Amino acid sequence: MDYSDLLRGAWRVARRHKYLWLLGLFASEGGCGLSGGSPNIRGSFGGGDGSLSPPASEFGDWIAHNWALLATLLLGLLALGIAFWVISIISTGGLIAGSDAAHAGVPSGLGAAWSAGVHNFWRLFGMWLLVFAVALVVVLVLVLGVGLPLGLALARGVHLGTGPIIAIVLAVFALILLAIPVAIVAQVVITWASRSLVLEGTGPVNSIRAGWRVFRSNVGKSLMVWLINVGISIAAGIALLVPLALLAVPVGIMIYRTGTDGGGGAMWATIALGGLVLLAILALFKAAFTTFSTAYWTIAYRRLVSASRPAAAPLSPQSPGIVP
Repeated sequence: MDYSDLLRGAWRVARRHKYLWLLGLFASEGGCGLSGGSPNIRGSFGGGDGSLSPPASEFGDWIAHNWALLATLLLGLLALGIAFWVISIISTGGLIAGSDAAHAGVPSGLGAAWSAGVHNFWRLFGMWLLVFAVALVVVLVLVLGVGLPLGLALARGVHLGTGPIIAIVLAVFALILLAIPVAIVAQVVITWASRSLVLEGTGPVNSIRAGWRVFRSNVGKSLMVWLINVGISIAAGIALLVPLALLAVPVGIMIYRTGTDGGGGAMWATIALGGLVLLAILALFKAAFTTFSTAYWTIAYRRLVSASRPAAAPLSPQSPGIVP
């Protein structure tokens, strides 16, 4: 595999097809969270001096009188979280299909990519649910197999000497070392599986099997693709520090000057403006880099599958990736 050509192909997709950035902003591959502000509750909680630390009784009274509002807010946040989660899954499937179509030169657009994401939503959801279930079972087995006997022994007052403690520490350390390569392999297999699901129309279980087959047949190449991606991610993270540092210096000076001059309103306005600019930079970086990274893995998947299965046809408008 020509890895330099692979990087150039992913860069061309991300640079020439910027409509994919909108999907990259919400796609779960390399996602980020944005937090909003909280309402002004000074008048509700504060005392006569406007303190933000009210007595516990006043806080309890406020909750008792505003429980309906709190329940509505919690339900609204839950609905908003579910909506973003659904959009994230759809965007992930659409970004995979859209980047594949863009690299293959198939006429496409944001609408076609989004339709592909909608088309693959339930199968992607099923695959991730299956992965979560397997991971949960593994964690439970480790907890029950290691933590439960240790907890029962301590509950019964069993005294652990230096030897058993050292053995436990070494066992935990060995599990951590073992978890690192397992996590890397799992990440690569799931990445290949999601491409098989979206581009070849496989089901949740068969997509994971296909992802494992691709990895097993191309262990060295798969790990090299992963390693290059890690290096690109580190380099991109370092490059992101440059605009953040350029933003932090003037904003810090403005906050210091407005704060020392007694302009509380101006200081908070500066903080708010700096926060908005920071969120815009992070959102732009996330959208562009996720698009590049998704195209990078998608092109790599196509090349590995084509090399191991010459009969595999390139993407066409009738393929499972882009639904006409």
